[in-house]
Amino acid sequence: MRWRVPVTLSVFLLGILAYKGYTSLPQSKAQAAAEAMLERSFAAGWSGNETSIPTLEERVKQEPGNPKWNAALGQAYLQRARESGDPSFYTKSETLFDRALSANPKSTEAVLGKATLAMARHDFRGARALAESAIAASPDVVSSYGVLTDAEVELGDYDAAVKTLDHMVRRKPNLSSYSRVSYVRELMGDTDGAIKAMRMAVESGSPFGENTAWCMVQLGNLYLNSGKLADAESQYQTALVRFPDYAHALGGLARLAVARDEWDKAAHYYQLAMDRIPLPEFAIGLGDVYERMGKAAEAKSQFDLVEAIQKIQRANGVSTDIEMALFHADRGENLDGAIEVAAREWSWRKSVRVADVYAWTLYRAGRFVEAQKMMQQAMRLGTRDPLFLRHAQAIALKTQKES
Repeated sequence: MRWRVPVTLSVFLLGILAYKGYTSLPQSKAQAAAEAMLERSFAAGWSGNETSIPTLEERVKQEPGNPKWNAALGQAYLQRARESGDPSFYTKSETLFDRALSANPKSTEAVLGKATLAMARHDFRGARALAESAIAASPDVVSSYGVLTDAEVELGDYDAAVKTLDHMVRRKPNLSSYSRVSYVRELMGDTDGAIKAMRMAVESGSPFGENTAWCMVQLGNLYLNSGKLADAESQYQTALVRFPDYAHALGGLARLAVARDEWDKAAHYYQLAMDRIPLPEFAIGLGDVYERMGKAAEAKSQFDLVEAIQKIQRANGVSTDIEMALFHADRGENLDGAIEVAAREWSWRKSVRVADVYAWTLYRAGRFVEAQKMMQQAMRLGTRDPLFLRHAQAIALKTQKES
């Protein structure tokens, strides 16, 4: 899995501490600083969802047992977590969904909210079960099929995901369904088809400006991975117009600068992205850029924060084990632990992204034959993800030399 989410919302914190002189901080201080950053990172009025939250909070205050208002505020908090990067809103939303279900065990809104929350926390089996429950109770609520699709994709049950998604698209062709079609096509190696579907998602729009901007960024990423740099830049810039200071668009511009070997510009955009919503992908990207610029201390200050962020995530129920395994493999550290994590993850979900991480951890540990076999699992759909291709090439070259 990438540090990205269609619904699998990746939300971490780090990075800006380098600006403030926190180089190689002890874990506790780094974590405290990261938590303080979370409180400052979200600008009020940035989102239409944000402006609706006070009204919903007041309604819940007036009617604390009302399942409708509790579920609605829980969903708003999930969107706020997506927009702000603050995982504490997962815990708050869980309380609201539980309260709604306590008042009305048949509340589809609350069950679906818990399913979405489970996806955000990377509890994919739990998300699948909850989505199936929501569908059984209210088969006409189309958004439930979206969560079920996401869970099936992350569990590696791609045939089921395609079937579920086909039903969703037929029932309601919109941003939510088209963006998922794009992602599945991307996994299947159909980049042109993925671009076409994501264009349709952007054109469909969404009540939340962030969701439309997210689709624009994903379209930009597809262009970037296809070598269409001008088209990628256009999408990232358009997303910034649609949703000002959007961190993912700034991160896209940083990756674009890397592709153009514009290291100062890449560092600038990564820092802007982290100032908006500190995410691990931005900090890791900035660390990589600093390494390319010969700034070892600055790079280390970025990489040192990741463990502290994992603690913040774990405290709010988010599992990041497989992402951390990839991070450690890339750094060449704690490889035995990374392999153990990847093997455990692979034992219960046969996702191509898990297979890619597992193959890479084996490769980095010098277990080349095993890595080659697992990389075949990662490539079984024909995925053209640049990360997959780089890993596959490195593993193939090494196994050829060893044979």
